Order: sequence, then structure tokens, then C-alpha cells
Amino acid sequence: MTGPGDSQPYEVARERRKDRGIGLLILAVTFCAALCLSWWAKRRSQPEVSRPPGPPTIEGLSGYPHGVDPVAALQVARALTTRPLLRGFVVEAVRSDGTVDLREGSGRVRYLFQSPPGHGPQPSRREGTLAARPYCGRQHVHLRKEGMVADPDLADYPCPARLREGLPDPRCGPADVWRRAIDKGAPPDRLARIEYYRSRVGPAWRFELPATRHRFSLYGDCGRELRPSDAVGSVR
Repeated sequence: MTGPGDSQPYEVARERRKDRGIGLLILAVTFCAALCLSWWAKRRSQPEVSRPPGPPTIEGLSGYPHGVDPVAALQVARALTTRPLLRGFVVEAVRSDGTVDLREGSGRVRYLFQSPPGHGPQPSRREGTLAARPYCGRQHVHLRKEGMVADPDLADYPCPARLREGLPDPRCGPADVWRRAIDKGAPPDRLARIEYYRSRVGPAWRFELPATRHRFSLYGDCGRELRPSDAVGSVR
């Protein structure tokens, strides 16, 4: 015959088994969380890698192919690279209306982009190691006869000696630069080379008419001409 107190050891043993089960569950959850954290940290420690460029595209290129505005096409170029900083662009064979005919001849545009130090795609490295130095990388995007297309990304390209922010989107365009050239006597039926770049004093435009004396640089708003000493710089 069992007395009232005989069930107490059983209740105690059941509570102990319950506590032991909860403890084991906590240990299992903690172990899994540590594994997940370790996996996440390992993935985070690996650098972002460059993606192979896609095929040429004409989507968003207003006026393609007979008359494309290089400034309007800048946003299309941005969409083809992960590098956020604009370093400038060079327009070849630009007409006096500020557009480029891509159907034939030398009409084309080359855009250059980079990243802030240590951001964006980086060179591959051994697991668990740090980069020897910060890289800015670089990537060219071209507007050509076949459309807009990116070059392979250069993840191991070093940062410039003097770190600078990217160029702002242009406040004027090749048509405005051409108007200044015509005012200075340049023949409007020729094809020019126009560059948007960072000069010693900030964003700037450079106008060149091949095989002529017509060459000058304007500040980024196309409002004033730069002295030669202030106009130093280029898209490289």
C-alpha cells in the first residue's frame, strides 16, 4: 500500500528530467547559433568579387544610334557597374548639337567609375586574411555602335594618391561647351573631342577640335573658361 508521500521522489525525478531536457535544448540552440554566426562571419570576411560584364544594351539610350546625348546616357552607364564614383567621361566625334552618331565613324563615349577605398569588388585573398591595402578598383563603360557595354572590372586597381570624391553629375553638357567653342570661332560642322573630368579647381570640361587651334577648358557649369594652370587633369 502506497502512502501519500511515496509520489514525491517520482515528482522530483520528473522535474529533474524536464530541467535536463531544457538544458540540453538550450545547449543545442546555442551551438547552432554559434555555428551560424561563424558561417556568417566567414562569409562577411570574404571580399565582394567582380561580376563578369553583361552583353551590350540599348535600353534607355534615347536617340540611339544616330544621336545620343552622352550626359543623358550617363545613368545607363551607371547601371552597368557596381562602382559608384564617376571619375569622368570622354566623348569622341561629338557634333555641335552635343550628340554622338554611333552608326559609323569614330563616334563613341568612354565613362570611368571607381569605388571608395575598400568598397566594392576587391581582389581575392586567402581565407581569414586581410587585404594588404585598400583598393578602389575601376571599371570603364563604353557607348559604341553596338550599345552600352562594360569592360571587365579591375578589382585590384589601387586608389589614387590623392583620394577625392567622385564627380557630380554634369551641370551642363557638350552642346553648351560647343556653343562656347562656336563663339570662339570654331566651325560648327566639325566633330570635336569633349572631356568631362576633375581639374585642379573642380569639375571641368575640355574641348578639342582635332587639327585646329581650338582647345580650351571650362569650369563644370560651363560658365567660365579656366586658365591653363587650373585646367590640368584628365580622365585616366
